[in-house]
Amino acid sequence: MNAHLIDPQAMLRLRVLCKLDHARVARLCGLSEAQVRELEADGHGQFTSQQAKVQAALKIACTLSGTQANGMPVINVFRSRAVGDGAGLQIPHFKIEAAPAPKTKFPDSPEFFKLLLIFVVLVFLLVAVAMPLLYTLPSPPPKLS
Repeated sequence: MNAHLIDPQAMLRLRVLCKLDHARVARLCGLSEAQVRELEADGHGQFTSQQAKVQAALKIACTLSGTQANGMPVINVFRSRAVGDGAGLQIPHFKIEAAPAPKTKFPDSPEFFKLLLIFVVLVFLLVAVAMPLLYTLPSPPPKLS
C-alpha cells in the first residue's frame, strides 16, 4: 500500500471547516489526539500499521463529512490522480489566519426606509387629520341634575 495515500492538508482543512479542535475530533472518532495530529502532519509512529492509519483517516472523513451511498466519505481526504471523476468532493483551499470583517450594526436598507415612511405617514394622519376632528366636534349638552 502506498505510504503517502492520506492527504494531510485535506485532513487539516476538513477539521478546520468543521470548526473542531484535535481533542474533539479524537473523541468523536475514538482515536487519540496524537493520532489525529499525526494524520494532519503526515507523521509516523502512532499507528500499528499503514492499514490502521488509512482506516482512521476514513473514519474521521466519514464522521465529519458524512458518507455517500457507496460508504465512502463525501469529502475526499486521500491523494488521487483521478480527481476529475467526481468520486469525492475536494475542499477548496482557504486561509486560516484571516478573520471575517465585522458586519455593520444597522445597515441602511430599503426595508428600514419603508418602515420610516410608514411611521411618518401614520404620525401625519394622527396629528393633521384625527386631532382636529376630535377637537372640532361639538361638545355634548350639559346634564341637568
